[in-house]
Amino acid sequence: MIQRMHMKKLKLICLYLAMASAVASAQPASDADRCQAVTNNPDLAIKHCTAAIDSGKISGGNLAQLYANRSSEWTSKGNYDQAITDATAALKISPRIHQAHHQRGVAWANKGDFDRAIADFDAALLLKPNDPVVHHARAVEYAVKGDYPRAIADFDAALRLDPKSDDMQFARGRTLFYMSEHARAVNDIEAAFKAQPNTYVAIWLYLARKRGGVADAEELLDRATRALGVGWPSAVIALYGGRTDPASVTAAATDPDPVRHSEFRCEADFYIAHWHLIKGERASALAKLQEVQRACLKNMLEYEGAVAELRRLK
Repeated sequence: MIQRMHMKKLKLICLYLAMASAVASAQPASDADRCQAVTNNPDLAIKHCTAAIDSGKISGGNLAQLYANRSSEWTSKGNYDQAITDATAALKISPRIHQAHHQRGVAWANKGDFDRAIADFDAALLLKPNDPVVHHARAVEYAVKGDYPRAIADFDAALRLDPKSDDMQFARGRTLFYMSEHARAVNDIEAAFKAQPNTYVAIWLYLARKRGGVADAEELLDRATRALGVGWPSAVIALYGGRTDPASVTAAATDPDPVRHSEFRCEADFYIAHWHLIKGERASALAKLQEVQRACLKNMLEYEGAVAELRRLK
């Protein structure tokens, strides 16, 4: 009898604790929690971050983290000035917030201020030296500036820390391509393509092979992209395979969304420029590359490639 009484009491206690836990979990999350928890919805995250910041209830490092989180969301929306403002606010409160330096660096990079981007990435790596994402980000900026040895060193560091990253392998391959290290570029870009087949990566793999003197580069491109579907940038593949002309590629580079339309036109100009280079038509290539440098967003890999190719041509 005594044992049964204790068991009954234990069950009641467990039931009470479960109910208390359920009540606690049913409580609405705070704006500060939602600022950090919301994903893939920058507007909603910014709303919660702003409410938490403006509440006046949060201070110190926690407030700095809210500003850093909101900076990330502004970057996702393409509002780089506001991202810089918020990251700077975070760093004024707490200068050792790694995320704030990283996000501000990304925003500077997207605005084309590569030196400021590198300075922020330097600061982020002082706080967290083994962050492959920041090594990768800094490597890209070094590549755009033409400092290829430092870029390769950072890519190597990033890949030691994250050996399975096809993005980093693709980026290192592009940099090796800019250095005219075509065989090494093929190795990296081919590994990236095998890890994650993608039409753009296939096009870069073709360019590295073609510039490196691989005889069957066109056949390999056609074979690699046969199962990747139609639509943009399939017209570029047709151009490299001799099945269409530059005017048709430009006509195919269209989209109802004006931002995507602009990006497609930039891509078309870049890949047509390489077609001219392969054919030895330097002046036509130069004009297209200069248009990419003038008109394209600074965070497009075609902008990065155009700057590198112009440096090589000049």
